[in-house]
Amino acid sequence: MSYRVKLPILLGIISFLFFFIHFLFAEFTFTHWQNPKGENTLNFNLVGIYSSFLLALCISFIVYYFLGFLYQYILHIVFHIQDSENEIPKDIRNLSRNSDEYKIYKSVMFTLLQGEESLGEEQFENKFDWKTTQASSVNKQIPDIKIPNIQGFDVAVFPSVMRYAGADYIRIVRAKDGLFGIIAGHMEPGILESSEKVFIHGIVSSFGDGLFSTEELLTKLKYALHQFAFLKLKLSAFVIQNKDDKMSFLHYMDMPIFQFSDHGIQVIEGSGDDHWYPNHKHPISMADGIEIGDYLVWASDRTLTQFGLTSFEIMEEFVDYLLDLRPSSSRQMLLAIAKKMSALGRERNLSNPMEKLSILVVRRNK
Repeated sequence: MSYRVKLPILLGIISFLFFFIHFLFAEFTFTHWQNPKGENTLNFNLVGIYSSFLLALCISFIVYYFLGFLYQYILHIVFHIQDSENEIPKDIRNLSRNSDEYKIYKSVMFTLLQGEESLGEEQFENKFDWKTTQASSVNKQIPDIKIPNIQGFDVAVFPSVMRYAGADYIRIVRAKDGLFGIIAGHMEPGILESSEKVFIHGIVSSFGDGLFSTEELLTKLKYALHQFAFLKLKLSAFVIQNKDDKMSFLHYMDMPIFQFSDHGIQVIEGSGDDHWYPNHKHPISMADGIEIGDYLVWASDRTLTQFGLTSFEIMEEFVDYLLDLRPSSSRQMLLAIAKKMSALGRERNLSNPMEKLSILVVRRNK
């Protein structure tokens, strides 16, 4: 007989015994406490109230004790499940599979595991779909990219919409004396990456528009990022002054910065680290020779995994191609890069080769 049947029968028997005792007590008092005239010497209404109250307290105590016992039993089962890493402990394994204890244990274990696995994912086919949807929801907190008009610079970005969870964070900010830019993200999209992009967007948005110099902006960003333990963060932040051919930057990516000029393609590399380390000092690097008419191109590290190429192999693909085109604006440069990337994707049978890429192009005009 299962507990589902035993417990109601047990509580019914106890209740019957209590009320039977109550009846006998009432009969006893009615029979023995009468005077010779047959008048009751006790107020039987009060006797009934007091005895009913006493019996109700007894029943409440029994129910309270039973619920406490049941709670402790469930805690015991949960502790076994957590402590044994989802394996059935010996004292439960030795029980008969038809016993109530074994059935309760299995039921609780299934409920806990089912709750852990679901976490709101029941409407999705797998965890990847759920995580991608949640990451996109977080990403929608970031507005679309708006490139300010900055004297002396021509800027183009891809994509311009930040709602896609697979895109790196890109932002261009006007400084007092030039331009500040950043591209940041992870190799793979997810909730953590989207959350960190929202944090970074908040940091960069606090800089305002033209309130600080280029060096102040880069220093403020570096200080702010050190307040968070961003692991595996791909980051490239840079500043270029209006009247100087130098670029100060923090570059922590596998993909270097490509400089296109009339002389060909040059590679600007960072410190050698492939991502931002929370505990490093991160010195600010410097590159010079950024002449008027030169293009600086940042490409996401996802390019390497998407096409299965090294940064040197990608540079070889673009040397002759871009030198022959000679684009006259950053937008033309970006379209030329996208066209070449699409062609490389078709060669590798990629359905949407630009899907996981983020590209930033800066041209110096003055």
